[in-house]
Amino acid sequence: MQTRTAALVSIGSVAAAALVGGSFGPQEPSAGVWYASLRKPPFTPPGSVIGITWGFLETLLCVAGTRLLGSPPSSARGVALASWAATLVGLAGYPAVFFGRKRLGESAVVATAMFAATAATTAAAERVDKPASAAMAPLVLWTGFAVVLSEELLRLRAR
Repeated sequence: MQTRTAALVSIGSVAAAALVGGSFGPQEPSAGVWYASLRKPPFTPPGSVIGITWGFLETLLCVAGTRLLGSPPSSARGVALASWAATLVGLAGYPAVFFGRKRLGESAVVATAMFAATAATTAAAERVDKPASAAMAPLVLWTGFAVVLSEELLRLRAR
C-alpha cells in the first residue's frame, strides 16, 4: 500500500474508533455523575491528563498503522495489523462499556484485552517495522496502567 493511502486508512480507522469511544464519557451528564460518584484510587489521573495522553497515543497509533499498512505483506505483518485492529476495537469499546454501560467488571476485561492486543501489536511489529513497534510501546504502558486502574476501581466498589 502506498504511504499516502496507508496514512489515510490508518488515520481514518483511529479517528473512527476514537469518535465511537469519545461518544461515551464523563462529558455525558449521567456518565459524569456516575463517574464522580465512584471511589477512585489516589493514582487516578485527572481528566485533563487522560485527554492529553490519549491525543498523543492516538497519534502514535496512526503512525504505527501507517507504517504497518505500508510494509510488505508477510505473516508477521498480518498478525501486527490484526492486533492493531483489535486495539482499535478496544479504543472504541472500553468507553462504551465503562461509561456507557457503567460495567466495571466488563470494562476491566476490555482493558485487559486491549492491553493484550497492544502488546501483541508491539511484538509482531518488531519483526515488521521497528519504528511501528516503538510507536506502540507507550500504549502498552498506558493500557497496562488502565488494567491496574480498572481492577482497583472494581475492588473499591466491592468494599
